Amino acid sequence: MGEQRLRPIYNAGESLLKEIQRTNVPEDGVAIWSLGQAGALIKGGNSDEVICIDPYLSYSIELENPDTEFKREIPPPLTPHELDVNIVLLTHFHNDHMDLTTIKGVSEAHPETKFVAPASHVNLLQDIDVVASRIIAAKQEQVITGHGVTITPVAGAHTAYETDQDGNQVYLGYFIEINGVRIFHTGDTVVTPELIAHAKKFQPHVTLLPINGGDYARTSRGIVGNMNFREAADFGVEIGSDLLIPIHFDMFSNNRDNPAYFVDYLFHTYPAQKFHMMSAGERFIYFT
Repeated sequence: MGEQRLRPIYNAGESLLKEIQRTNVPEDGVAIWSLGQAGALIKGGNSDEVICIDPYLSYSIELENPDTEFKREIPPPLTPHELDVNIVLLTHFHNDHMDLTTIKGVSEAHPETKFVAPASHVNLLQDIDVVASRIIAAKQEQVITGHGVTITPVAGAHTAYETDQDGNQVYLGYFIEINGVRIFHTGDTVVTPELIAHAKKFQPHVTLLPINGGDYARTSRGIVGNMNFREAADFGVEIGSDLLIPIHFDMFSNNRDNPAYFVDYLFHTYPAQKFHMMSAGERFIYFT
């Protein structure tokens, strides 16, 4: 778990940071970078905002519990201190989504960054000394706006909908409108009629959705499930999303599915559906 383990095995780090900073996104487009697992970074041309969702940029899971079966399969494409963004969106409290080591590093390096987290777990950010003025408590369908960006939290069902004692949703996804592009990051969730209805109303151009699924073996070990590759593809087509980007398939060997299944299912079932499968550190530019 020493320094050699932390060294990227491909051209990343500072070069990726420079790529993000130098990327000029034209009007009516966005640039999306994959950060691995469910992590994504979004930059729009007409907006000053750079948004990051669920950055997991550390080895905190392994360092906190050396006996864990969760071992990173790919190195972080950036360090937390390199993640210079305006807003970090956090979907839920699991360590590979709300990674407190990453959040603390970003918070210390970039004092202007704000953090949007489910209201049910704002206390976790306060526990690592993120000041209250930098935290936005996200609640179901309460719109967050700023600098040409609109963010709408939507409840997810990480196998089931859950709320805290105050009625706040535990799992969230986010509808993001930036630079004329509508993006839906579902967070960790299964497909539900409610989610389909919300997403159809939003009409996303781009949808990032998990494909790792769930099964008895994983459930018996306490691993919470998601939609699988078939459900993800069916969901994306049902809501009318122009482009689908599968996520949550590359980080942990004990909790993933082969993205080739997702591609093959689309090819045979929905051959007209656009998609893009991303590698950690990859940039993808989308135009409306």
